[in-house]
Amino acid sequence: MTFHWPRPNLFLVSKKPLKIGIIYGGIGEKKTGIDHYLHQVLLAMKRQVPDYRYVLIDHRRHPISFRDQFEQVIIDLPGHPLGITRWILWEVSKTFHQFDLIFSPGLYGPFRIPAGVASVMVVHDLTRYLFPHFFPFNPMQKVLDLLAYPAMLRRYDHILAVSEATRKDLITLFKVSEEKITVTYHGAEKAFQPLSDIEVQEQFLKTHGLKKPYILFLGTLEPRKNILTLLRAFARIMDQISHDLVLVGQRGWKWEPIFKEIEQLGLHSRVHWTGYVPDSERVLFYNAADFLVFPSWYEGFGLPVLEAMQSGCPVISSQVSSMPEVVGDAGLLIDPNRVEDLQKAMLRLVHEPGLTEKLRRAGLEQAQKFSWENSARITLEVFEKITQK
Repeated sequence: MTFHWPRPNLFLVSKKPLKIGIIYGGIGEKKTGIDHYLHQVLLAMKRQVPDYRYVLIDHRRHPISFRDQFEQVIIDLPGHPLGITRWILWEVSKTFHQFDLIFSPGLYGPFRIPAGVASVMVVHDLTRYLFPHFFPFNPMQKVLDLLAYPAMLRRYDHILAVSEATRKDLITLFKVSEEKITVTYHGAEKAFQPLSDIEVQEQFLKTHGLKKPYILFLGTLEPRKNILTLLRAFARIMDQISHDLVLVGQRGWKWEPIFKEIEQLGLHSRVHWTGYVPDSERVLFYNAADFLVFPSWYEGFGLPVLEAMQSGCPVISSQVSSMPEVVGDAGLLIDPNRVEDLQKAMLRLVHEPGLTEKLRRAGLEQAQKFSWENSARITLEVFEKITQK
């Protein structure tokens, strides 16, 4: 796999400090992948070019600790049944004339952008187009998928894709020109690292009612994550191993079949669900686990895989979409359609300690290829380029 990071010490020079409007209203306070992305890349951009004005556009008036580190523009939600959708697509654009550049980091953003204002959007994944059956039917969502998102892709000056796989999907599905897309990979926070304090880990496990050894899954509980295949593979081997299975993540859509499967397979005493956990605890889950299993059908990037490797946690992941880019040769890649593949991979890591240690070391090395500093540097170079046209 070839990485195309820019030279590390390029100095960004602009005619004047840019004033950048950032659509923050769709960013959640319980962070998932997109939320982690914006928080980390924005802090890294601010470190690298502090003279730029990073202005977060939001509709919430209560204090939000991250947002309150930056300039803000608050636009109230309209009194309308489609309040948040109308806000994102139309209301925020009323403020755009004051900015040099609009940055839309989430799933949707406005496409009415004034002439003379540059625009950059981030595409995290295209699940809704590749796997529409993973989502509950919503007429308004269909309108957004069919009209709003394609309009954004046409209107915005440049697109950041979080992996080479996502870039190829954009070209294939929407015929976006290659010149309009730049790949900028995610990073993992520096807090994700191997931890040596055994007492802290033991107290952490006690707090959550867990014990070693365990196999970890971390991510939102939704169909795309392929948790049913994981449960079926675990059910086949649980009598051969002493490990429990720990599921970490909040409920998403269509989560009910996961818990039904746990009951039907008789796994309730061996499978533990923690719900959402804060950032500070994710590194502890990775460190205490024997390995992470991430059998997703599709990812735009796959942040838990990188976080696990950087924490010294061996990884089993799918061999599709972006995950081979992230894992490289540092993990076991499986066909997400085959329960047998996942079953065999888990047994290998349980019974082959030499392989587990090899993957742990390889994962730490692979993780060094990714950083939020690199992601921010590429993003700033794109900002610089399109505002100088």
